[in-house]
Amino acid sequence: MYLPFVIVCIFSFSEVKYTIFLAYRVIANVRNFSGLIVHFPIGDSFKMREHTKRTIELLAPGGDADCVKAAISAGADAVYCGLGSFNARQRASNLSLEELQDLVAIAAQHGSKLYLTLNTLVFDHEIPEILTMLEGVYKAGVRVIIVQDLGLLHLIKSNFPEIEVHASTQLTTHNEGQIAFLSRFGVAQINLSRELSVKEIQPLCDAAHDVRMRVEVFVHGAFCISFSGQCYMSSNLCGKSGNRGACVQPCRRLYSLPHAKDRASAKAIFNLKDNFVFAEADKLYNAGVDSFKIEGRIKKFPYVYNVTSAWRDQIDALKDGREIRNDDNRLSAVFNRKFTSGYIDGAIGADMFIDSSRDQSLKHIANVAGYWADKKVLTLDTDANLEPDTEVLIYSPDFTFICKGVCTKKLRPFEYQFVIEHKLKGLICDGYQVFTQEISDDADRIKAIIDAMHPVKIPLTIQVSGTVGEPLKAVFKSPDDAVTLLSQLPLSEASNRPLDKDGVLAQFSRLGTTQFTIESLDVTELGINCFIPQKELNRLRCAAVDKLSGNTIDASQFAIPLISQDMSQKPNVRKAFVVDTLTGSGLQGDGKCNIVALILPNSIENVDFLAASINGSRSVIPFFSSILIGLDFTNAVALLEKLDRRMIITDNTGIADVASRTGRKWIAGPGFNIINSYAVKALATVSGFCGVFLSSEFSKDEVGQVQVPSGVDLWQALNYKKPIMTTRQCLIRNISGCVKKQCDKQCLPKCNRSATVTNTQGKQFTIVKKPGFYTVVLS
Repeated sequence: MYLPFVIVCIFSFSEVKYTIFLAYRVIANVRNFSGLIVHFPIGDSFKMREHTKRTIELLAPGGDADCVKAAISAGADAVYCGLGSFNARQRASNLSLEELQDLVAIAAQHGSKLYLTLNTLVFDHEIPEILTMLEGVYKAGVRVIIVQDLGLLHLIKSNFPEIEVHASTQLTTHNEGQIAFLSRFGVAQINLSRELSVKEIQPLCDAAHDVRMRVEVFVHGAFCISFSGQCYMSSNLCGKSGNRGACVQPCRRLYSLPHAKDRASAKAIFNLKDNFVFAEADKLYNAGVDSFKIEGRIKKFPYVYNVTSAWRDQIDALKDGREIRNDDNRLSAVFNRKFTSGYIDGAIGADMFIDSSRDQSLKHIANVAGYWADKKVLTLDTDANLEPDTEVLIYSPDFTFICKGVCTKKLRPFEYQFVIEHKLKGLICDGYQVFTQEISDDADRIKAIIDAMHPVKIPLTIQVSGTVGEPLKAVFKSPDDAVTLLSQLPLSEASNRPLDKDGVLAQFSRLGTTQFTIESLDVTELGINCFIPQKELNRLRCAAVDKLSGNTIDASQFAIPLISQDMSQKPNVRKAFVVDTLTGSGLQGDGKCNIVALILPNSIENVDFLAASINGSRSVIPFFSSILIGLDFTNAVALLEKLDRRMIITDNTGIADVASRTGRKWIAGPGFNIINSYAVKALATVSGFCGVFLSSEFSKDEVGQVQVPSGVDLWQALNYKKPIMTTRQCLIRNISGCVKKQCDKQCLPKCNRSATVTNTQGKQFTIVKKPGFYTVVLS
């Protein structure tokens, strides 16, 4: 039991709420809460929250031009999309720079806007390419960039404050300290980790709003089994990094369990259903969420249109005070793996998993009776009576995707001409299942809508005036704005052909791919026999386009000084011997290390006991975990306050923020995913930063030489096997069985089990759940 002995109530001006400080004294040797801070409004945490009419952003995915248009036409307030590289969905079609410019104009015409994703980790040698890309997207009219890499974040905000930066879910944000840390770098909007419940989201919204930051939450689409940004499984398997946008989705594959006799018993033990919080929209709204985000940049336009339009109607009902719906047929009519609201409801359990990645919106029509590749003929076991050009999908009996194709015409009963789209994923065998998707008819209607969407040029009226000896004056007017410009050179007397309307129009009409077109040109106030060089007219045109487009960054600013690679300056390399217990010979290290680093659990049971143990071990440096949610973060902060002044290692930016604000030296752990000099430079702006572990996901050859400033050490970990995945789910249940259908309060602090699984290539993985730690996967 616990005895609260101090209660302090503070009323803020922004909303009537309590800030309750509870200092607890432990009575039984169970758990010691020290310095727990809880925020909640008067009355019920959610239903009694002051209901002000806030604007909720609907943020939709755009994997290609059709998807962007589909999202816009369905009512998205903003669409997030990527170019060919440096985004977390390399498998998406993505956009060209030319397409992006047109789509920005189309979005503006419909009251929407585009966000560009640069949400991957980047290497030093890629920074010049990114700056070139950034210049292009800025000129195209994009003003919001979504990022993961701390170096890129710092680079953009330091040099281009006009560009708004949003923090990707890849930054694994789930506590107040992380929000404070990112606010140092000018982040305007933050996407929270998908593993959080509504009760855990609300205090984060409060914390974000206190620093003028908006909160974004995924409301629909695929789940990752791992905390985003902390998964290295794809990289471990085949060198394709999820943090570099190349994930091969190993979590969707089959794995053989211990003592399995054959592959037929393999299970999709990591495979989660899709996120579905449609019925909880009001709870998220009341919790303070500012942006509802839909996942799906590798989905096609029918998916984007249907899901976006359903959520548009739901948000409008919320905004108008009407009753919201619990479901919508449009959501189940498109790709899904069945649905779950387990995370938002705080009900993490077996019901969140599904044994197949097959699209549950598909309709089974027949099985394969025969396939002749040379003749492109597919025979079915029943007469499905398919219309010409019907799209079908073929799966094996264990629901492994084989191919997508089109039955172009019916040859005879049961037999069709069949053209495969893309590459086969395996042989088409007798007995394989054939599916259609009922959304195909609706797709034609949606395609007609988006095909009719084209950018409309903005008309300009231009007036020019001036006489010899004066600057040329040019007034450019659009329907919404006007700009007046003067030439840098005065008008001179023409020695040959004087400046006339045709001469001015010839230069001013060179608007290329910009969003403008000339409606009229007035030169009645232009003096006779005047001359000015063509390049000066071109300069005026370019300046007018920039100002009317809101381009305030000069092109020269994108050529920022890069960090030079000083090969002669070698960083001070130090080594840490990593242990996970305060007992045993490991505390002495191996004789080659500078310190012993003690990995701390995600959930700390007894703050006072652990603090005393660490303080009593001179050689030990505490190593804070990457995932610290809610009370676990509060207790980690309490531990930090009770430690002596020794430095710490942390994989969590929230703990780094607290350490910095309390004058403590700290080292960025491998969980920071640092792989470039700019990220180290960014961390160096945070007081107390004194060392860094580079990401262990990439080889030295891939990363190259990262420049480390004077006073900052480069650390290496000995005796450390970094998990290739960390999850809030229980995986043991899926492997060796557990009677609990849902994780309860005892699972995180008490469970101590492990198991092994093997993928279809024979590679073995160990699943480990230790007391106080989340479940991890080790290679």
